[in-house]
Amino acid sequence: MEFEPFQYMRFAKRLEYADGIFMAGSGMNKPKPGVLDFKPADLSIESLCSNYGDPRNVAWLAEKYATTGEHVVMTAGSSEANFLVFASQLSAGDKVIIETPGYPQFFSLASLVGAEVLPLPRRFEDGFQPDVSELRKLLDDGVRMVVLTNLHNPSMARMPREIMVEIAEAAAKVGALVLVDEVYVDHLKPGDGDESAFSAGDNVVVTSSLTKVYGLSGLRFGWAVGPKSLASTMLDLIDVVDPELPTVTQNMAHYALENLARLRPIARRLHEQNWPVVKEWADAREDVEYFHPPGGITVWLRVKGVAETGNLATVARQDYGVLVVPGEYFQSPGWLRVGYKIEPTAVREGLARLGKAIDDFKSH
Repeated sequence: MEFEPFQYMRFAKRLEYADGIFMAGSGMNKPKPGVLDFKPADLSIESLCSNYGDPRNVAWLAEKYATTGEHVVMTAGSSEANFLVFASQLSAGDKVIIETPGYPQFFSLASLVGAEVLPLPRRFEDGFQPDVSELRKLLDDGVRMVVLTNLHNPSMARMPREIMVEIAEAAAKVGALVLVDEVYVDHLKPGDGDESAFSAGDNVVVTSSLTKVYGLSGLRFGWAVGPKSLASTMLDLIDVVDPELPTVTQNMAHYALENLARLRPIARRLHEQNWPVVKEWADAREDVEYFHPPGGITVWLRVKGVAETGNLATVARQDYGVLVVPGEYFQSPGWLRVGYKIEPTAVREGLARLGKAIDDFKSH
């Protein structure tokens, strides 16, 4: 079977264990001991039901999205949720509109099912907002799905509610589904544009997890919320690959969901603490332009005069000991995604090293 490998994931997995100042991550670190204070009962392998997820978790998510459990599908992280949506909705020869720059998993999934990708640009000069007029030009009867992220990965741009609704309405006219990966949206302040796209239209499915904002990647706890017919097909696929979800994960996730209010402010404080450090560094460099993120722990920046950043990232890692993500993984040569979830002093040191790497690279 031929498909486009998810090269970024291979890169990210290897980089996480490399030596140097780690500024390549986009997810929060694990909560410190005592923040959630898991009890022995949370580690039990006994569960109410683990076939399709603990019903307490299904009910919690249904309430969060103001819907019913028939619309909720529990998954092993948002990556599996995205896979199940693609596999349920698309067949060989179908067209799928995917934002660019965009998360490379989406392009791998499209190739896996044999779908044709139609890129929808999200441009720096437009604040990385999708252009609905461009979307309408791409939509035809062959388009089965539109794929977006909110917050946008890699820029962390927030998509306004009115654009979500416009996109859902435009896609509905040709019978297309809209998938919005919302794994980063809780980086925003509560009530500050963090509403889910799920309610933007009956043809919208959203995916998320406890990883990027809450630091619980090890639980592999994710979900999709969408139309009942889609959810039913996703469960058919789950029957093939997941006889049951891990019981311990479901128990621990239940406790975590009940205590998310203790975790979300940690992520927000980290953004507010470290973003000024990043901004100060970027503003001081005439050869760097960047998008000001409303939340999150990464910045998307362009290095002027550098046509590709793969080799620059290699120089930064090997010669200066700082780890960043080249824009080539997000269809954007010349850009870098730089994370700042580490301590402020380490952020300053990492950026200083990155600056030296840029100067070195450009001088040669």
